[in-house]
Amino acid sequence: MQHVARLPAPQAGLGQARLSASRESIFSVLAQAARKLSEIELAGISIATGAVALAAATSGRASWMLLAGAYVVWCFASWGIFFGSSTGRPARWRALELLIVGSATTVFAILSMGIFFWALGSHWQL
Repeated sequence: MQHVARLPAPQAGLGQARLSASRESIFSVLAQAARKLSEIELAGISIATGAVALAAATSGRASWMLLAGAYVVWCFASWGIFFGSSTGRPARWRALELLIVGSATTVFAILSMGIFFWALGSHWQL
């Protein structure tokens, strides 16, 4: 036997604002932040994080935390550019956007496999 109590619908006003705020996901918050920035600002963020990661990697002082953080920020900026308005863009620009998303997907797959083998430790060797 199930005992179910019906809850009344929330009233419009303050309760409704709290209800809609609680349903907001991290993705919608990030999308709103990306929409507030221009494409030039997003491109600057993307280039800066790529330069930081490249400099850290070439100097040999790159920790996985720094590279992962740079990757997350780079993906935020790059995907903000990609999923922004696409009206009036030439085909070359769209190809660059697809290259950014494709490379981010590739890096994510490589990172996932690296974490998987790191989690396995020495057990993965034959």
